[in-house]
Amino acid sequence: MSVIPNEAPREPQSAGLSRLEWSDLRVILAICRMGSLAGAARLLGKDHSTLFRKLNRIESVAGVRFFERLPSGYLMTDAGEIALRFGERIESEFHALGREIDGRDARLEGNVRVTAPDGICTVHLPPLLAEFHELHPHVAIELVEGSAAFDLSRREADVAIRATRQPPDDSLGRKISDFRFAAYASPAHLEAAGPRELTDHDWVMTAGIEDWFVPVVWKSRAQAIESCIMRTNSTTAALRAAEAGMGVAPLPCYRGDASPALVRACRTFDHLDMELWIMTHPVLRHTARVRVLMAFLQETFEPKADLFAGKSVRQQPAGRHDETGRAATRALSSGAV
Repeated sequence: MSVIPNEAPREPQSAGLSRLEWSDLRVILAICRMGSLAGAARLLGKDHSTLFRKLNRIESVAGVRFFERLPSGYLMTDAGEIALRFGERIESEFHALGREIDGRDARLEGNVRVTAPDGICTVHLPPLLAEFHELHPHVAIELVEGSAAFDLSRREADVAIRATRQPPDDSLGRKISDFRFAAYASPAHLEAAGPRELTDHDWVMTAGIEDWFVPVVWKSRAQAIESCIMRTNSTTAALRAAEAGMGVAPLPCYRGDASPALVRACRTFDHLDMELWIMTHPVLRHTARVRVLMAFLQETFEPKADLFAGKSVRQQPAGRHDETGRAATRALSSGAV
């Protein structure tokens, strides 16, 4: 075999890939998951132009294209699908390392990221966390509002309070209470509407829950949408609209029953029954700040169990509004609900 003099050996095609860093893989993973550069920029907290330049640099260094740029978004190439598979594996190991280290941390100091639904996050948790801070001043809390299922295995949250029918298999948790829903309205709205079927009321809905009431309340999703006069992604906004007399709002009982301006327009929706849980990742069970915070929240939430379970219905004062509420409730409860 002859060798051509003075010619440097060619660099293997995979050598460019070996120069990729974890931060590069995070960019590729974000675009794979979001399907667009704009979505990935929001996920990573970067601006669009910075991420565009970073992706071009990554592909230039790697010598391959990870995405096809289409009008509808960024479509993974074969290389992109491989990068997604291996990137998720590396990400999982990276977060496992963090959990193992945190899991051995016995000090009552450091950060704890807590996520909870709208009302629990804005109404119930702030005073409780203020009390916890007085007891443990070296533990810093990051409180994230939302009902989305934060991934505990990816460290999107250290402690999660969730209403669920089945806690995730990869979580360790304690049940706080049962968790129920009902429809609520102001007495003035019920009086003005008069006794009528549940389907004939004006409804205020939180976005995306129409399907919860088909076919129990409405026969089709189209009927549910037609009855909806306001849609919002905030449970608090729906509650405030119902308090203002805008219509009937399906709400968790712990929000509706706690409002002095609302009454139940029907009994609880049995088909929506859930449980309220407080959860963490199993590896974090030995982390002192996580373990102590979970025990504290469990203890302070237990007296509120009846409220979350829909057993704390306030007695309405007798009078015109009370009679209207009872008449409406009898009419509404005569159906499938």
